[in-house]
Amino acid sequence: MNAVTRHMTWQIIVVAVVASAILCTAVVLQQSVRFIDLIVNRGLPASDLVYLSFLITPRFLAIVLPIAVFGATLFTYHRMQVGNELVVLRSAGLNSLGLSAPGLVAGGICCVVSFVFSLYLMPLSAQSLRTYLNDARSEIGSVLIKEGEFNAIHDDLTVYARQRAENGDLIGLIIHSQQENGDDITVIAERGAVIDSPGGARILLADGNQQTLSNGELHNVEFEEYVFDLVENKPEEGTYWVKPKERFLNDLLFPSDSAGDVAYRGKLLAEGHNRLAQPLLAMAYVVVALAFLLKTEFSRRSNAKPMFLAIGSVVAMLVTNLGLVSAASKNLSLIPLLYACALAPLIVGLIVLAKPKGIRRGTAPDFA
Repeated sequence: MNAVTRHMTWQIIVVAVVASAILCTAVVLQQSVRFIDLIVNRGLPASDLVYLSFLITPRFLAIVLPIAVFGATLFTYHRMQVGNELVVLRSAGLNSLGLSAPGLVAGGICCVVSFVFSLYLMPLSAQSLRTYLNDARSEIGSVLIKEGEFNAIHDDLTVYARQRAENGDLIGLIIHSQQENGDDITVIAERGAVIDSPGGARILLADGNQQTLSNGELHNVEFEEYVFDLVENKPEEGTYWVKPKERFLNDLLFPSDSAGDVAYRGKLLAEGHNRLAQPLLAMAYVVVALAFLLKTEFSRRSNAKPMFLAIGSVVAMLVTNLGLVSAASKNLSLIPLLYACALAPLIVGLIVLAKPKGIRRGTAPDFA
């Protein structure tokens, strides 16, 4: 790799990293809003918001990074074209394929990084996020009971505490719960304290009574001490159906015989093949940008035309890919088109770049 190639490659990478950071930060901040409730109303540490944002980053970065590299390639080559730097390099003996080397290197690096995100980091972060949120609902710190308010712990459980003592005990408690069997349970206690247990957060109640309305009959039981679960029951091990975004490639391409996998087999296969095809789009985007910029006659009066053509082509490729993923989940015969959407522009673009640029006789150079 000569000095010119290294310099241009470095410029493309720097611009792509900055653009990716800006775009990904904007998307992650927008998505992080749904975690605010866990911080404000569930008592989780504010520092956990950073960790949760970090876990949702790989999925968005896998989409943003190829677009950022395309934009960086377009920006770098267009700037050099306007400044006549590409003309100087052509005069030094570089053809279109030689000039495209920096963009191809940057695109290749992006392609490899996208494969790492798509095949490993995306499912790993999705699994970690799901595990963290499930555990957060079972930890003592995830339940914050505000005094003087009716606190909806979850859909079927509401807790009211008149006040909170200095030692953290809750005074004047009313708990209402709707059971899965249709029974309504109301517990009234003079005081209580939230405690932790292997099964999740619980509240230890003292001096109260429990009223149960079952089949139209009211049953009342007084107690001196009583333990009440504050968290929903966790699904039993093996009953949770792993979503496509949480699966690694092998689990997507070779679904099991479980009821969930059989019902969503098309969706799993489409997601698996898209994990392999989508990173190739990074290279295809770059090749499309290079083909339009390096193989189109340059004129200062219309130098924006190749950029708009390249942007339009990439938008069309992106929309086509998204549409094919959805369609392939319902019609598996469309799966080969996922690869064709990335490979066809890539191959055609490389052929165009490798083709010698013809010299038009009798045409005066455009210096305007």
